[in-house]
Amino acid sequence: MAHHLVMFRPIAITAAMLVLTTAPAFAQFPPPGVYQCVDMNGAAFGTLTLMVAGDYDFTSSATVGGSGQVASSGNSVHALTGPLADIDLNGSFTTDDQGEASFMFSTTLGSVLCALPAR
Repeated sequence: MAHHLVMFRPIAITAAMLVLTTAPAFAQFPPPGVYQCVDMNGAAFGTLTLMVAGDYDFTSSATVGGSGQVASSGNSVHALTGPLADIDLNGSFTTDDQGEASFMFSTTLGSVLCALPAR
């Protein structure tokens, strides 16, 4: 019986590793980066710097800037604290073929699109 358990462990570990490597990846937080934000008329709205674990810095000439934190579930994003929470920022992000994200948000000031600057 002990011999069968010894043989089973490597197979079970290999099978578990295979399942983990083939499972789809789900983003826990939006991709970190420095995103330029515009309103729906194309006017500059601000610069959103997202860091790992949902921390952000926001600078804006359209509203108050500052730091805070966002939460995400899948590709949905919701501001928890800071100036973006003050304007009820909610939205989602998509990732293109190059792995770069863009965000579409609704706020009390209107809709906002945030993306990496053009290269």
